[in-house]
Amino acid sequence: MWLGFLPMLIGGIAPAAPSNTPWVIEPRDVIALEAGTWDAVITTPSRTPGGMPSTATGVQMNELRSGGLWMLNRMSVNGGAYEGTGIWGFDSKTGRYSGSWVDNSTGRIRSDQGGWDPNSRTMTWTSEVERADGKKIQLRATSTFDGNRRTYRSYAATEAGEIPLSIVVFTRRPK
Repeated sequence: MWLGFLPMLIGGIAPAAPSNTPWVIEPRDVIALEAGTWDAVITTPSRTPGGMPSTATGVQMNELRSGGLWMLNRMSVNGGAYEGTGIWGFDSKTGRYSGSWVDNSTGRIRSDQGGWDPNSRTMTWTSEVERADGKKIQLRATSTFDGNRRTYRSYAATEAGEIPLSIVVFTRRPK
């Protein structure tokens, strides 16, 4: 999980399921989907009309912690320009997934709330962050799992509607 990239970003590799079959319902199984080392191709849309998107590569290392109840994420963009760390899991009191993220681009701790859709194999995260000017904005990110591939998309809500922030395609490294 991560929202500047938001990432979210398997000790054991989850078997690939047929793409039309819902799978993974238990929270520990959902959390375990993200474990392992993932290579990342990051695309950030241009902020100017007609501009070209920027691309980068990185690595996310994800480790199950505390008996598989929590996931520790460590993300870095090759070249060291971006580095972030998160922890997330299932909050049995709220009945939702919950996480925190820190990185070298914001200097703040972000809290995220998530929900799992087993039919689309997608985790959706939401959070509220405060910009430098004090205005609060809503962020949303999705991670869709397809075997050893995961696609992460992040968005910010604006007065003009939702704008894309990043797309990250992760590929799990073999053990």
